[in-house]
Amino acid sequence: MIPAASGSRRPRVLLAAGPVGRLTPREAAVALAHGFVDHADVAVAGLAEGGPALGAALSEPEGELEVLSAGWVATADRLIAVGCDPEPVSDPLRASSAGLGRLVGYALQRRPLATEPSDHRVIIDLTGSTSHDAGAGLLAELASVRSLLAGVDLVGVVPPGQHQDRLLGLRGITSRKGRALALSTDRMLAVDADLELFAKQTAPEFALVDGAGAAGGLGFALLALGGRLAVGASETADRAGLDRALQRADLVVTACDSFDFGSRGGGVVAELAARCEAFEVPLVVISPVVGMSGREMRTLGVESAHPVDPGTGSADGLTRTARRLAEGWTPRW
Repeated sequence: MIPAASGSRRPRVLLAAGPVGRLTPREAAVALAHGFVDHADVAVAGLAEGGPALGAALSEPEGELEVLSAGWVATADRLIAVGCDPEPVSDPLRASSAGLGRLVGYALQRRPLATEPSDHRVIIDLTGSTSHDAGAGLLAELASVRSLLAGVDLVGVVPPGQHQDRLLGLRGITSRKGRALALSTDRMLAVDADLELFAKQTAPEFALVDGAGAAGGLGFALLALGGRLAVGASETADRAGLDRALQRADLVVTACDSFDFGSRGGGVVAELAARCEAFEVPLVVISPVVGMSGREMRTLGVESAHPVDPGTGSADGLTRTARRLAEGWTPRW
């Protein structure tokens, strides 16, 4: 149950959303806020898992997002973030990460970090990578600018669930991908041996650690560069100061493209549900697609879910639905 407020203060509602349709995360959150602003004190936050939406979430509201032919570069206060568009590959077991390396090098030289690198963060989005080279291409392209990363907080954003992925062996990236593609054992063994040789020559201390196999082995490269691995929803939530906002919030409302048993709203909803549970704040979902029973959504930590009003555009639909929710919810206060 949603708790009642004490006294006569206005309720505090946190609108924290991922991308919805063509709306960026912050645009979606602001659209929700417009529906609540007459009924509550509101705060907004944009979250994302990866891709251009991650760049938008990290650069909004005062940074800059540069969209390039090969990917994107986001800049904000003491932050550079880079993401590469997925590239078609002819051989999935030999796909290079060099394109991502060139993009990171461009970003570092375009906006050099200040004299205090420990105050800066460089985020590399690995979620869209199709590479399978343990980051060899990335490291080669960064060789001339690697000194620019010294001392910074370097973060590799990986797909959810890949923090434990191994680089080598029977549970490694080549074994998993090769079996999925029904490739020969000899081919898989040869590729795995090449990756093992490269890893042990480059940074043997990370060759066998959990997470080295994330994103086609790019997890290994980020660890070798002195970085750490994270998921995008968590990283954007931390940057937005979400935990501070949750300490004051009476309700959290989010939006996503689909909230059914297959998608479960994606990584943004999962991240919010975990944090809301920790702070004992109810979470409500608004989505164009709602296909989950009340019992199922409550097992995910979601109080309720509401479909977007039909026949309206993305922003207008979110605002109308949020206003309807606010009108029904705030009388409890």
